[in-house]
Amino acid sequence: MHCRLNVVHIQSYPVKELLSKHIQVIGVAARLITAACITGFLYYGSTVFIPLSLALLIAFALNPAVRRLMTWRLPRVVSVAIVVTAFVVFLGGLSWFIGGQLSGFVKELPLYRNNIVQKVREFRGMFSGGTIDKIRATVKDVSAQTETAPPAPAAAPAPVKETSAEEWLSSAGAVTDPATTFGLVILLVAMMLLQWSDLRSRIFGFLPGNVSHTTQALADAGERVANYLFLQFVYNSVFGIVIGLSLWALGVPYSALWGLCAALFRYIPYVGPVFAALLPILVSLVTSSGWSQVISVGVLFLVLEIISNNFIEPWLYGTKLGISEIGIVMASVAWASIWGPIGLLLATPLTVCLVVLGTHVPCLSFFATLLGTENAFSDSQQIYQRLLAGDTVEAAELTNKHVRKRGVSEFTVDVLLPALNLARRDQLLRWLSQENADHLFEEIKAVADEVQSLDESAGLVITDSKKEATPGSIILWSACPFTDAALPLLQREMQTPDGVLRSIRSTELMGGILQSLAENNGNAVAVTVAHICEVDTPRVAGMIKRLTRTIPGIAVQVARYGAKPFTAEERTMLTESGASALASTPAEAKIWIVAYEGMAKPAAE
Repeated sequence: MHCRLNVVHIQSYPVKELLSKHIQVIGVAARLITAACITGFLYYGSTVFIPLSLALLIAFALNPAVRRLMTWRLPRVVSVAIVVTAFVVFLGGLSWFIGGQLSGFVKELPLYRNNIVQKVREFRGMFSGGTIDKIRATVKDVSAQTETAPPAPAAAPAPVKETSAEEWLSSAGAVTDPATTFGLVILLVAMMLLQWSDLRSRIFGFLPGNVSHTTQALADAGERVANYLFLQFVYNSVFGIVIGLSLWALGVPYSALWGLCAALFRYIPYVGPVFAALLPILVSLVTSSGWSQVISVGVLFLVLEIISNNFIEPWLYGTKLGISEIGIVMASVAWASIWGPIGLLLATPLTVCLVVLGTHVPCLSFFATLLGTENAFSDSQQIYQRLLAGDTVEAAELTNKHVRKRGVSEFTVDVLLPALNLARRDQLLRWLSQENADHLFEEIKAVADEVQSLDESAGLVITDSKKEATPGSIILWSACPFTDAALPLLQREMQTPDGVLRSIRSTELMGGILQSLAENNGNAVAVTVAHICEVDTPRVAGMIKRLTRTIPGIAVQVARYGAKPFTAEERTMLTESGASALASTPAEAKIWIVAYEGMAKPAAE
């Protein structure tokens, strides 16, 4: 008896499905360990990875220019030398312009001394008088009464401190380190551009998978990063020009410098635009005699940021990056915590690379799931998860959206039936308690009724299962409770203009149904046994055997919806049980019904 129970258990619940829960737990643990290892690797290797990442990003941006020069029959070495030299000269000219403008502004600061004094007095006046002054005076009196300051000792002469050689080297290092890093980055950029093909081949060998997948991943990453850098450069440049001209029109001094700063700071997500706005606001606060210019500058940046964040950037970038908004925020925080300000600057392009790797490399797929724009759940999984969580409102909203977008038929076949398959599998694997399964059944039935009410033109001919069969009638027999919930929609999909479609729920007694069919054996009757999970196949085969033994020669079709296709073993099992046809969609089942009706009517006449 014990062995028999074990056999039934193994047949009803495949070992692979029973172990899937443990495999999922192991998969989650492996992903967490992988993420922790990558984070530690990047944090402790920041000295190496920061220059390498900067160089790779710059190389991505400069490589199109190198390829363009090579199309003019210039050697790669000459093309790389021209592009890198032009880039260094551009950065040098930019630094010279910014330094000169800042130096000139600092020299002119004493000219605005009266404005600064006036603004300070106005600020002090805003916080003086009334309650604030009373609180300040009270605190001052209490402090004077409770504290008696001891006489200050005579100041000792400050010792003369000699600067050691180590301190000189440390001061020199503070100056030479950025220059050394910049030189290293430029050297890496030149080497990457010179060895671009070899670098790509080495990445092919490093990444797992075949050459086609690796090529696709690198091409995808390169295209996304290159498009992002180009669009960002164009948009930031236009934004800086608009800011510079607007500030010039408002009379803010050194407007070209602040427009350039606005363009540069926009490369830093979230924090950069704030600093880009603060600089001209502070300058206007210092240089202007009133408050109108300050307010105008603040309104200018506020309006442009609202338009940019809500209209221009979503339209310009769209889904080209493949990163969700929450993914960009999460990535910016993570990269900033690992690499500081440089990490914030590199957050978006590096995250694009991670999402692309997660799309093409299975072991890194969690990056695409967490940060990408693709839905983590399919449509059927979303509805099932919402129903399982008891969120009927959101489930109804998703249902209405999909029905309006796809129509009732596509929603039934592509969304609802796969969701029923998930529910049935969880029930058979005992991941759902009976109470939860009953509640879920009622929720799914409500969704099906809602879908049916959305299609008022559906002309269903629904008859009670206890009525007598008529010539050419078809019986739709449900094999599990969750299929019962979708019976009205299945009837809609399988109904023919001339036939009568009767439904039998899985909760009805099989003995009584067979007896009723046997009593009406003179009428031509066909049965379609519908189920939604492959695990129910052995039980469906048993139903068909019993049906064909009771009524020899009856036409039986097996329809399995929203599940995996029939395997060769399942086809053999069902055919040997007496099934004359197999269907995987309501459309396929309807074709068989139409063919049966065409044969049944002449026989009845």
